[in-house]
Amino acid sequence: MNLQNDIAPGLITNEPDGSGFRTGVDATAGGAFVSDPDSYVYGKFTETGLQKVEISDEDSIASMDWDIAFRRYVVRINSGNSGPSCVTATRTKVDTKYEEVSEAPDLPFRKDEYFSEACELIPDGSGLPGSPATALSGFWTYTSCVKMTGTVYAIRLADGRAVKFIVDTWYEPSVQEQCNMTDSIPMMNTGSANFRIRWAFLP
Repeated sequence: MNLQNDIAPGLITNEPDGSGFRTGVDATAGGAFVSDPDSYVYGKFTETGLQKVEISDEDSIASMDWDIAFRRYVVRINSGNSGPSCVTATRTKVDTKYEEVSEAPDLPFRKDEYFSEACELIPDGSGLPGSPATALSGFWTYTSCVKMTGTVYAIRLADGRAVKFIVDTWYEPSVQEQCNMTDSIPMMNTGSANFRIRWAFLP
């Protein structure tokens, strides 16, 4: 998982979106080809938005203070192999629209479990090396670029509350549209690993 000791410089920004938020996360982590990337960017879901938690990867393993973390195309939640808390997630049914989700679905929720009993990494199926099958890894697919699946998740937090959650773009929006439609992207200036997500607390 290439965990780091320093706090990531990436920022989290929020703007209101109805009863929820549109949130941007800079998960660039120093770039796609660095051998020692920045730490994940850690966040906590609050009534005023997804707030950054100033914590390093190494410290996150024993911390209850964060809910979700982002680095490049990997999104972790604080449970199982990722941390000591009990944050869990589930995918809603195929073709579910974000706007239609008004309550947490009656489906099994899972922890972040991406190591086997033999401590071997369980891959997410993308084909990219070292990409773990986290509870939220299905937000994207990959052939020649990172396509959005449109999957809507429900995330249950340690305090029992739940949020609905979707990743809208991973690239700059026009580049993401090109990737989704044509399976291709420009050679430069794609804005990769700058997440744009929507989320809201559920009743």
